This record gives sequence, C-alpha cells and structure tokens, in this order.
Amino acid sequence: MDFAGVVEICDSVLPLLGDPPRRPWGRFCLALLGSAHRALGNYVLARDHLFTLRDEMDHHTVIHDWHHRMLLQSALAELWFAWGDLQRARAETEQFLDVTQQTAERTWQALAWEMSARVAMAELDLTRAQDCIAKGLSTMEGFEVPLASWRVYAAAAELHERRGDSELAEYHLALSRNTIIKLANSLPAEEPLRKIFVSDSMVRKVLGDTAIAA
Repeated sequence: MDFAGVVEICDSVLPLLGDPPRRPWGRFCLALLGSAHRALGNYVLARDHLFTLRDEMDHHTVIHDWHHRMLLQSALAELWFAWGDLQRARAETEQFLDVTQQTAERTWQALAWEMSARVAMAELDLTRAQDCIAKGLSTMEGFEVPLASWRVYAAAAELHERRGDSELAEYHLALSRNTIIKLANSLPAEEPLRKIFVSDSMVRKVLGDTAIAA
C-alpha cells in the first residue's frame, strides 16, 4: 500500500526502460504507476499510464504479457470504479475475469471475483454480488492466497451486512481481519511498510478497533 513509494521508484526506473514500453519491466512499471496514481486520487495520470500500456500491448506482444494483462485489467477496473463510472468498471471487470480464468493463478482469479462483487454491490445487484462472492470463496478453497483472501472476506462481510445477516457479516469480517493481522505480523515491528499497510483506508475499515493490536 506504499503508493507514493511505488510512484517514486517507477518514475525513476521507467525512463531507463525505453519508450514505448516494449520490454516486460517497462510494462510492469506502467501498470504499477497506473494503480498507484489511482490509489492516490490522480485519476487522469492513472488513466494516461494505463491507456498507454493497453495501446502498446494491443499492438506489440512481448513475453509475460498474460501477466501484464491481469495487472492492467485490475487497474482499469479499480480506476473506473473509483471514478464512479460503473458501466466502464463493469466492462473492465468482465475482461479482468476473462483474462484470469485463462490462468491457474488463484490470487488473481479471487481478486477478479472480489472486484466483480464490489461493482455488483455498487449497482445494488446483490444477487450477482452473492454469486461473485461464492465463486471467489470457491476459488480460494484449499489454497493460501492471503493477498486476495482478506479482500474477498471483506467484500463478503459487506454483502451480508447489506442483506441484514449480521452473524455471517461478522464471521467474514473476522476472517478478513485475522488475515490482515497475519500479513502485518509477517513484517518486522520496525519496518515502515508495516505501518503504511495497516494505515491504509481499506485495511483500517476492516481492522476497526483492532488496528492498534495489529
């Protein structure tokens, strides 16, 4: 969640990788920059980086583009969702789901289902959101995917809260909270990234009063 750090690093590296970004690491940097600027609220900058990346990928394929495409679709879905354009967010999320289903990568698959659930809830389609959550939970079953699971559990908690099932909401919230705390505790107490992680708004929303303990 150190988005400012991502921008600083990628801005320093990207000029060394060539323009247009036809090397894998250049594309990786553009995807990260787009995601980071979106999280920082710099939506126009985020859009510019992601559109540049999409255009280059559509015209010139390089090694690892299957992975870059997942990063790109995730970032575009999050961008339009944050911008309040649910129609575009849904379209990009559908493509996000499509590219992740072509791999065996459970973390990205689960993140795509979580994104789909958030879009559905924003559109007040709780039936579709329930289906997305169920598929996200099924995707994670039997696999250790903490970077995705805390988000899927959090989305499940929000859905059940909206449907008036406080018991199931608290159950999934506890699963999300416990996963976040395990991730935080994987970093040394003195590591600055630990504080940045638990201070993120999405993380704080899940932790609530447990933030200090984490």
